[in-house]
Amino acid sequence: MNNCLRRIKRLEKLFSDNFYNGSGKTAFNIEEGNIPIMVSAPHAINQFRDGKVKYADMYTGGIAKYLHEKTGCHVIYSCMYTESDPNYDEFEVNKYQQELLEYVNKHNIILLLDIHGAAKEREYAVEMGTAPTIEQLSENSPENLLKHPNAEDPSLLQYKFIDDIIRIILEDKFKNHSITKKNIEKNILFYAGDQNTVTKSISERSKTACIQLEINGEYRNPDNQNEFISLVESLIAIINFFSKIDWKERPQKIIEECIRSQG
Repeated sequence: MNNCLRRIKRLEKLFSDNFYNGSGKTAFNIEEGNIPIMVSAPHAINQFRDGKVKYADMYTGGIAKYLHEKTGCHVIYSCMYTESDPNYDEFEVNKYQQELLEYVNKHNIILLLDIHGAAKEREYAVEMGTAPTIEQLSENSPENLLKHPNAEDPSLLQYKFIDDIIRIILEDKFKNHSITKKNIEKNILFYAGDQNTVTKSISERSKTACIQLEINGEYRNPDNQNEFISLVESLIAIINFFSKIDWKERPQKIIEECIRSQG
């Protein structure tokens, strides 16, 4: 078994214990890094929303912790079940978001990647969410989201190139896989702007650019070893790229540098 896969399976046990209610001693945990990038996994365990339990986004916790080990990024993750949802509850009662906001401000985090799991039936590999409003996207009609490719990306703040970089790296890593779902979508269904998401909440209250990544279950399934490892490798490449760039450089040059780095 690949060392990456073996290590993530071991890390995932913190979250999978107790039928994915987790075995942490606190509701969530933050681990400090040494680059201005942070990863969030609020649904690594089961969460409680609208009076019912919603099942965990499997392997988002293990992957988040592995990314911390491999890249030096900061990380926050849910690890003990409480009757709450860090990606939904109002900020005033949302301890996850409150402490995350304090942390990104204190540590001058430039970019937060908030990772989630999408069902394997979805027709995409990854969907990016940048928290536009319904009005920005579709004239108050959620059904027309796809028809508005020029919608703003408010959660990216002044760094509007972030989603382009992520798309370039993911598409390059996924292009040779046998799984047919290779496309990288943005702001179709999980656009992070219709509720109190981590992406929306933190970007509105800080100088940290945020993006939500909904990852198809086919790529989070360890049985699909090649796809799973390519997902992890692509996330490592994304974090490493963003940790080294000059954030004051013009966006087009940054995108060109990313394209060159992908060969």
